[in-house]
Amino acid sequence: MEKAVCNHGFFMMAPNVWDPKSKSLTRPLTLSNSSSVIHGINNVSRVDEELILQQVGRMLRISAEDDRDVTEFQQLHEDAKKYGFGRIFRSPFLFEDMVKSILLSNITWERTLGMASSLCILQFKLADGTVSSQTNKKRKRVVKATKETSGNFPSAKEIASLDKELINEHCKLGYRANWIVKLAKMVESGKLNLEEMESRDMKAEQVSEKLNKLKGFGHFLTATVLMCIGYYHLVPSDTETLRLFRETLETAAQSFYDRFSPFQSLAYWFDLIQNYETKLELSQLDYKSVSGCSHMKQLKAD
Repeated sequence: MEKAVCNHGFFMMAPNVWDPKSKSLTRPLTLSNSSSVIHGINNVSRVDEELILQQVGRMLRISAEDDRDVTEFQQLHEDAKKYGFGRIFRSPFLFEDMVKSILLSNITWERTLGMASSLCILQFKLADGTVSSQTNKKRKRVVKATKETSGNFPSAKEIASLDKELINEHCKLGYRANWIVKLAKMVESGKLNLEEMESRDMKAEQVSEKLNKLKGFGHFLTATVLMCIGYYHLVPSDTETLRLFRETLETAAQSFYDRFSPFQSLAYWFDLIQNYETKLELSQLDYKSVSGCSHMKQLKAD
């Protein structure tokens, strides 16, 4: 479980909570009633059981396609096979992966974590009715949300009902709020079909083309989302890539990892994890001490 979860910064971002002592992951999941979330497994319907399995299966990449990718990648990368690496943790839904990728843009890791947490608190307030969307102006009693009362990660439908000003009022996302609202509205309007993008019926180049047309999606965001979908041919190069190469290599990232085609980003991510673990245990660290997309800071265990 630890290796399946603690291999990508998304596991540190709300609403995910990793317990290093029990080596367990806790987070709310979406039920068939989209306004509800589940925190336990008692008294759930058959439909909701299926939804839970789908969401957990996506997070941990439990599928025939993922099994095939792991096998093919490990045939190319003997060290990854010895380590048991080949799956990168992701969110229950692609939309959450895309928004979290945007939150990584040009900012410190600590601020990224804070913005993800704020979005989950905002979702709690939307569900509770203490914050009104554009489509629902009726207000209820005011409840102060905290980390203990934060909700799920907001859906595309929830974000599309808001404007960037309200999101910034609660979450302080800056220009990212505009990107996220535009993304959510495209998803809700059907102009961007995430299920089609993730179905593997589209070629990687076609998915890349769609992503590159989105506001803010340059090389790093596109490569990160492609990796979340299951296309690994682009290395998500950012300041962490430069740090890794300063410490270990002297050549360009993409050309170096081309020998692992079509799993370049998996090979890169394996090296990054190995580099981190020479300094700390990812599953036991103080999340805010990890650099994310900023410079490496002093890392410490709990």
